[in-house]
Amino acid sequence: MRILLLVLLAPFTAEFLLGDQYLAGPPELGRQLGMFALFAAFYGAAALLIREAVRRAGRGWPTMLVLALAFGVFEEGLLTQTLFNPHYLGLDLLSAGHVRWLGIGGPWTVYVLTLHVVWSIGAPIAIAEALFGREPWLRKVGVSLWSVSLVLGAVATFAVTYSFGHFVARPAQLAGAAVVVGALVFAAFRFRAPAWSSTPGNPWVAFALGLGASSAFQLLRGVDGFPWLLVGVLLALEAGTAVVVRRLRPPAFPLAAGALSTYCWLGLKSTIPHGTTAIIEQSILIVVAVALLAVTARRSRALIAAERVH
Repeated sequence: MRILLLVLLAPFTAEFLLGDQYLAGPPELGRQLGMFALFAAFYGAAALLIREAVRRAGRGWPTMLVLALAFGVFEEGLLTQTLFNPHYLGLDLLSAGHVRWLGIGGPWTVYVLTLHVVWSIGAPIAIAEALFGREPWLRKVGVSLWSVSLVLGAVATFAVTYSFGHFVARPAQLAGAAVVVGALVFAAFRFRAPAWSSTPGNPWVAFALGLGASSAFQLLRGVDGFPWLLVGVLLALEAGTAVVVRRLRPPAFPLAAGALSTYCWLGLKSTIPHGTTAIIEQSILIVVAVALLAVTARRSRALIAAERVH
């Protein structure tokens, strides 16, 4: 149950709660189910394996988030290649803050990699662990099977993306992205688990922080003009949030709940132009997300109360 929850929650949050399935217009149900299966094989396996590697190594959230960043560079730099493709899905992603010698756009790079760190990997893991604990979940056979799923999902992601426009980044760009992924994986395991993880702060303050910081991030993303100022503001917001988290020592789940709540309003906003059917579907997804958060909050409070008794 715990494995299935995380494997399904990662793509649910990353693509569907955000409303990204409507990027090319309202898709039929069969196509949406196919998309979800692909994303579960890829996002779900990645979240599960990252979590497993971190917990087996006795590391904490700093390692988790750096590995999530490595996953983001892997997907956006080597598979979908949105970091380098100026016309991905017909969108103009790289002209703002374009760095010619790297072939990237500053605001888009910061934005899309943050999406993966916070929403594709971080939030689903925090919610799943609030329900089922932080011990390792997989045996060797499970690690092998989900590794195969990750590889197959990665190949399928590249193939589907390539079919859209037959874009392939320059060899130097691909090599650079691969080096960054490797460096991030190496650096991730230099971090130790935070010493304050067993003495969490106020969960409501953490929820407000997660909701406020993630909403501000999404709202700032829509600001046009002065792209490098935007990059600086987004990075400052992330750094400031990290400093506050370290100072307040909140539990991970309410932070994740705040971030997930941001995707609820953002996903609904993105589906409004696509008509009534899309709005109804997105509303159902929001109800599912809120129900999951409510169940998890209740379970999390019970676990904390039990720990205090013992």
